[in-house]
Amino acid sequence: MQSLLRECRKVAEDAALVGGEILRAHRFEPLEITHKDRQEVVTNVDRLSDEAICAVLRHAFPEHNIVSEESGMQQASSPYTWIVDPLDGTESYIRGMHISGVTVALAHAGKILLGVVYHPFYDELYVAVQGESTTLNGHSVRVTDVGELAQARLIIDYSPRDAMREHLNALEWDRGIKQMFRFGGSIALNMCQVAKGAVDGYLYGRVRNRVKSWDIAAAALLVQGAGGMTLDRQGQPLDPFRPQGFVWCGNGRLELAHLGRDRLSPD
Repeated sequence: MQSLLRECRKVAEDAALVGGEILRAHRFEPLEITHKDRQEVVTNVDRLSDEAICAVLRHAFPEHNIVSEESGMQQASSPYTWIVDPLDGTESYIRGMHISGVTVALAHAGKILLGVVYHPFYDELYVAVQGESTTLNGHSVRVTDVGELAQARLIIDYSPRDAMREHLNALEWDRGIKQMFRFGGSIALNMCQVAKGAVDGYLYGRVRNRVKSWDIAAAALLVQGAGGMTLDRQGQPLDPFRPQGFVWCGNGRLELAHLGRDRLSPD
């Protein structure tokens, strides 16, 4: 298994880098933009990146399954499944904000074995293998040890129509949270900020725009490999194979997961 994982890791890194290069190469060009369900957008760059990533994976492991946000399920006979988001943070990419990247994960028997997230505009390659420490460009990273809200830096991404908004605003003032960053972009990259200790926690709350496995599978393993945790609305370990309307990703010391239990309502 370890030999296979080492091979898979190298292939996943190559695939993410290939996809990221496409994101960089087209960032200043006019984009072909179409709409999917719930007004989600997709561009020609999403598709180009998807084709390149899947080509790398199929060449190395033609017997493996692939699930991609853009091309759907490519069924095979293997118990191994690659989970791909060729451009996580498409709207950010369209607006030139560059809070977007590529995610590649490998699943087997209901577990994520391998996760890779690449931020091409900062040339940051995050890698995690189950049971091992998360690395950023080959260097180990760890979550913070901040346990007091008054010292916490958080990334918040929730619907402006959600009941949680008022509560979070009150929490920020009443509890004196040091800093809240309110922005969307790539969910995976926001989670990576927790993994590398840039922020202490990340909260996602959008019931009508649930995140999927390609958004969170790789990044959840990265956070865990860095000593952090990812929880669902009930404060339970996050299931990356189920659509999620609430995600709390943190260093394990900040107690904010309970916010989703009573405060999160459909927007």
